[in-house]
Amino acid sequence: MSTILIGVDDSTRSEDAVAFGRRLAGATGGRVALACAFPYNDVPSRAANLTYRDALKAQASATVRRMERLLELPEDRVERIVTANVSPAHALHHAAEETGAALVVVGHTHHSRAGRALPGTTAERLLHGAPCPVAIVPDGYREHPASTIQRVGVAYIETAEGRSALAAAAAVARAFHARLEVISAVAPDTRQGRFGPPPGALHDYLVDHTQGELESVVNAIRTEQWAEAVLLDGDPPEQLAAHSAKLDLLVMGSRGYGPLRAVLTGGVSGRVSREAQCPVIVVPRGVEAPLGGLFDQPAAATA
Repeated sequence: MSTILIGVDDSTRSEDAVAFGRRLAGATGGRVALACAFPYNDVPSRAANLTYRDALKAQASATVRRMERLLELPEDRVERIVTANVSPAHALHHAAEETGAALVVVGHTHHSRAGRALPGTTAERLLHGAPCPVAIVPDGYREHPASTIQRVGVAYIETAEGRSALAAAAAVARAFHARLEVISAVAPDTRQGRFGPPPGALHDYLVDHTQGELESVVNAIRTEQWAEAVLLDGDPPEQLAAHSAKLDLLVMGSRGYGPLRAVLTGGVSGRVSREAQCPVIVVPRGVEAPLGGLFDQPAAATA
């Protein structure tokens, strides 16, 4: 049975993650695992302090129980994971492999302006080598009205990573009977010089070509579900982050090169996941069957 793994600590960002996880759980019969790592190194040493360890574990266990109440799911659908690890990202990675998680959900760890996550946080470290897609939930999501997911967007480019992201987004949209937007962005032509096509000509060609590609993809999807093509004009990360304000969820693939199962956070996916105004699911490169059939199971509870 597929599992949604939610990384939690005693913070409002974890409440954001739980709110999104609860919403997803309402459309699937899968399990939800709550994982909390407490900062202790279990490697034997002269500095070991078992009394302190027990106190940290008790605190983490209490945190998991509090987050479980916020989930509002039957006990038999919830698994509690409390582990000693000084690296929350490492602990979540291990828990994802142990549970066979189809999705890991985390809240933004640190914030700059407008609730945006800063680089180097648990969320971004987790994306390096993640064994499954990772959902990053923006600050304040817990305060959103408890409505269903109605509009799902996917950042699409004709690559293996783009197709994986499209498959994942389509699965979520079907589960929620949501509108699906297949989105691409064309950067402006800033060439200077006398050689090649006139300035703007390449941009116009790319706009026409990309629009035709999107329409082809959308026409194929429309045989099974509602979908529309959305072409944005401008810097892709900036445009996608701005457009996310109109979405309930954005799905993205990693860049088409770099280490397997890694998202290069200096690229489009990394920048958008930091600045998006809706939850973002990032599908790392090399992950097969994104979301692992999570939404193929009938819902056992409502969000």
